[in-house]
Amino acid sequence: MNNSTQKSIRNLSIAIFLLSTITVAYYIWHISGVLWFYPEDRRIVWNPSISYFQIAVVAGKVLSMTTLYVFCMVFLARTYKAIKSGEIFPKSNICLIRWGALISGLLTFASSNYDAAINGRSELMLDSNSILVPLIVLLFAGLYKLAHLAAKDSNLSI
Repeated sequence: MNNSTQKSIRNLSIAIFLLSTITVAYYIWHISGVLWFYPEDRRIVWNPSISYFQIAVVAGKVLSMTTLYVFCMVFLARTYKAIKSGEIFPKSNICLIRWGALISGLLTFASSNYDAAINGRSELMLDSNSILVPLIVLLFAGLYKLAHLAAKDSNLSI
């Protein structure tokens, strides 16, 4: 792989790192503000009958968002390392993408219920995105596996 392609991938990785870091930092700042720092009228409304649901949704959003961020950084690091060694699609990323599908489903579910949990309403929402997003990520995991096998096969035939 030539130097210009490696530079382009490196620059794209840096841009993804910066944008995702800003996004995760913003959401963690917002969630901590809702829990502790915002004025009383903008904080979470604790409802004793659904407090476990509220805690699960807020914690699920923070943990799944942070986990997806870490997965993204690991994916980029592995990809960049593999490209430097001449491999295009490292096999170790396949499992990472599959786990990312599960975590993205949890994040989508927590995000769809976040507003209700913050406002103390007992509205459990399961929308189509909670099912569709993980399936799309699993589809990409399958495509990535096929690309890995095709790249491996082409390396063997040369």
